[in-house]
Amino acid sequence: MFTKVLIPTDLSVASMSVAQRLREIPGIREVVLFHARVSAGSLPGEGVLRGVQEALAAQGFSVETVIEDDDGRGVSERILRAAAGTGADLIAMGVRDHGLLWNPFAGNVAAAVLREARVHILIAPQSGGGGPPLFARLLVPTDLSPPAPEIRSILERPAGDGAAVLLHVVEPGSAVTGQEAGTRLALLKDGLTPSGREVRTLVRTGDPARTICAVADELGASAVVIPRIGKRDAPGNVSLGSVTAAVAGCAKQPVLVISAPTDLRIEARELRSDEFAFAEEIWTDYHQLKADRKTDRIFGVFADGTLVSVARCRRHPDGYEVDGVFTPARFRGKGYARRAMDALVEACQHDTLYMHSVLNLVEFYGMYGFVSIPESDLPPTIRARFAFALGEMEGANVQPMRRVAGPFRRGARDGKTPQSS
Repeated sequence: MFTKVLIPTDLSVASMSVAQRLREIPGIREVVLFHARVSAGSLPGEGVLRGVQEALAAQGFSVETVIEDDDGRGVSERILRAAAGTGADLIAMGVRDHGLLWNPFAGNVAAAVLREARVHILIAPQSGGGGPPLFARLLVPTDLSPPAPEIRSILERPAGDGAAVLLHVVEPGSAVTGQEAGTRLALLKDGLTPSGREVRTLVRTGDPARTICAVADELGASAVVIPRIGKRDAPGNVSLGSVTAAVAGCAKQPVLVISAPTDLRIEARELRSDEFAFAEEIWTDYHQLKADRKTDRIFGVFADGTLVSVARCRRHPDGYEVDGVFTPARFRGKGYARRAMDALVEACQHDTLYMHSVLNLVEFYGMYGFVSIPESDLPPTIRARFAFALGEMEGANVQPMRRVAGPFRRGARDGKTPQSS
């Protein structure tokens, strides 16, 4: 699973300690020791660096030492660039004890690396050596999604008398009951084919990160293995899940953060009237719009059941208006608004549609057949919505547009995806 590891070091004992545990990681053949200098002059600790290189070479690893002069970039950025440039599939960071966020080195560098990395990350506290092997007693938190292939590989790898616990934390108020979670955990376990490793399941209730860290202490886990992004954060445009970040901050054990793509179920459809309240929750951050069951058709995009974007077609006495196209900031950048508009225009293609587009999205809506029109061409009730502009739509940053009734087929669109209109 891992073949080449990058070990960033500030030449402290803590940052070098992870090198002593490489034999506990199956598959590692190549090691890159990386030091990003932050000033000119002599290199304190160079002898320690040389000693670690020689010790690793004696264990059969192919070792390369890279000392990079200061180029004005941040240390974390230089570490990530080195990992990409050397082809490392794992970055292993040794830190001081008491959790990642308690570490001065970690707070300035390791936390930033963890947040932005696109490869697997191992965070190993300095005091972790001398205990059980890294993969001996694993705690594997899960949101009940199928495990990533990398996590599955770890659980199914021969481990002698090693053990693992699949843990799900039920949050207070969750729709998933403890009994249901236990049943689904059992199915995940039964889907594994471990060789020589006992796998158990465990359900707890509470705050996810705090509970995970508490259970790791309770079980004497040798490491916590957790995906970079879980189901909670996967629909959003985030680089690191909130639970994973918090676990890295409170765990006393090594934490292995697995970077793997999340398979989301995306559905774009018209909302039922009993779902309009979900759209209103999204609109809270966008003019606090309200839905009307008598006049509105609302289209939404769901990512694993979470409503992430909406668009509305409202029936006025003299025409149909498209508005309320909005994606909350945390979900932007994934094309959700595009999907919402696809669904709306496909469903409403047999009616002439009007809208007030913000100026920077005129081109986007043009891909759906909307064309700019003078304000006087808007139906009176739709024009009245912007009466405050006193005939100066451009000054209000909006452009009247119209789409004549005609065929539309849902599909990929090119161009800018709107955040709101």
